Amino acid sequence: LSKQYSALDDNDGDEETKHIDRLLKCMKRSPVDTCCRVNNIRSSVKEVEAGLEQYFAEKIMESQHNNSYSIQRHETLTDLVTIRTTSATPDLYDAKVPPMTCNLPRNDVSSKQTDLFPNWQHRRKQGWPLTHRCVIVDRFCAEAVLRGADIFVKGILCADAGIIESEEVAVYASLPRPNSTKSNPITRGMLLQNYCDRCVFIGIGISQCKRAGYFASSGTGVVMTSTACSPQPPMNGVLVGKMILQNLPSVVVAHALNPQPNEVILDMCCAPGGKTTHLASLMNDNGLIIACDKSRKKMISARDFFQANASCSIVPLALDSTKALLELKSGEDWKSPHEIIDSASIANDGLKDVKGFYANSFDRILLDPPCSALGLRPKLQIDTKSAKELLKAADYQQKFIRNAVSLLKVGGSMTYSTCTINTLEN
Repeated sequence: LSKQYSALDDNDGDEETKHIDRLLKCMKRSPVDTCCRVNNIRSSVKEVEAGLEQYFAEKIMESQHNNSYSIQRHETLTDLVTIRTTSATPDLYDAKVPPMTCNLPRNDVSSKQTDLFPNWQHRRKQGWPLTHRCVIVDRFCAEAVLRGADIFVKGILCADAGIIESEEVAVYASLPRPNSTKSNPITRGMLLQNYCDRCVFIGIGISQCKRAGYFASSGTGVVMTSTACSPQPPMNGVLVGKMILQNLPSVVVAHALNPQPNEVILDMCCAPGGKTTHLASLMNDNGLIIACDKSRKKMISARDFFQANASCSIVPLALDSTKALLELKSGEDWKSPHEIIDSASIANDGLKDVKGFYANSFDRILLDPPCSALGLRPKLQIDTKSAKELLKAADYQQKFIRNAVSLLKVGGSMTYSTCTINTLEN
């Protein structure tokens, strides 16, 4: 990556290396704002604003989440409402790993000096808190927590013995060193005292069950009360169908394409479908949107998502867009996307059986291809990507681009987007 950025100017590589380091550090932080994109088909900005105000008044203030939030319309994107915490960022830990030593708050100030582990001589030396029992979750669960989620039991890897329901616990994210799991495998359900890899403290929460429930049931394991970053609001199940949670760059993509009512649009790599429903919302659900992904399972889920958001203009297809360009054979009539969709048979799972489309078929195309995902936030640990892998991703994306150019009408528009900082893919 540093070599790529170095090639953009005449400086030596030192400055580019520092730039990459800054980027990677920033990627470990959650975005400041939670972005709620309004579904214009079912709601309005005014209605979503009112619904969010009511939600925070009735739910947040009455629960264990004591943060306050400001709700504002985005100044440029007219269908976007942002939520920002107005609470001070808690200072819960030092930047020390592994594992983090921290001064943990307790609801009862007098209990701060309580030692729950008088017979565990090595606990203090290892850096685990003596005032709280601990829970360790996987990285993906931890990243969701930093965006405002609570902890589902499937994300819990290990925990202290003796945890009971309603107990305040310290939560850590497991960030294994490369190849460390081979010599010290992490077994789900193991006791904390047997964990010997790297981790980072992410916050405090209230256990919703006994320790055994973490590994023998489903549902919520820990409700977070404070996190080691700017607190994000818990938004699961809020105003379903009226708004969709999306990152700001994702919202920008559909606006950049600028779809118009009654146009024929192709989303070449649509799953899970957030950008596709945004296109339908901007078109007031008037037109035809072909939504593709080669994974049939993903497209069945996407179809259900489209229906839940009343996006009737979207036709989901299990179709590999790199093979979606049909060759017009001699004596064969060119068919429009409307004609191809109307004449297609329907499979047992409800998806239409379509092999592809002819050149010069679409007014606009949205191409958000599979990528190395080096720009997603928050990302507590960056997966090592070899130069060969990054080149491979860029080569694969070229296949989509070549087909997109052919499928696009003369004078049409295409938006290309990725969630990576790899310049080869951009």
